[in-house]
Amino acid sequence: MTDNVKTPSAPVLPDMTGSDMVSQVTQYWDGLRCNGGIPARKDIDARALGAALPHVFLAEMVTPRVARLRVCGHRVEDLMGMDMRGMPLTTLFAGDARAEVMSAVGQVARGVRVTLALQGETGFGLPRMDARLALLPLADAAGQPTRVLGVLDVSGQIGRSPRRFVRATPLALPVAADAAPPARRAPVLRVINGGRA
Repeated sequence: MTDNVKTPSAPVLPDMTGSDMVSQVTQYWDGLRCNGGIPARKDIDARALGAALPHVFLAEMVTPRVARLRVCGHRVEDLMGMDMRGMPLTTLFAGDARAEVMSAVGQVARGVRVTLALQGETGFGLPRMDARLALLPLADAAGQPTRVLGVLDVSGQIGRSPRRFVRATPLALPVAADAAPPARRAPVLRVINGGRA
């Protein structure tokens, strides 16, 4: 890692529900939550992210809809073929996808985690490329969601760079970070008459 999103019909989403990198990072983020709150930026330990680390980035909100990359894994930088420190997250997107990711960042700024399915641009030297992007809010020292932990899991060949995503579609309803994880329900027990005396 280096320091410092109109078609006549709905798109068919790639089946990426088993995306290991996104699942791993989201579970790590969930594990840092205290009483359903937003994890703090200072609590992120890069060593705990393991094999997902090259796919991870940290960003800082500069406006409620724009996040600037501060730390970026090399697999994310491979898309643009350059060091992305200081660049807005929207650099990775074009067309309608840029507006969609700005809307997603706006939700993260309100403490909501968002997951998007992405489709890369195609053309000469640009083979099919799909991805899954999770944007997870992180709190600053004042407890405000001004940071983003992101993970981008790309499926397919990047081809020639720079490579951008031209479609971004929410995979599910956004989840408020302050919503406590679902509680486990105790099994329902009932008395059965007629047992041994």
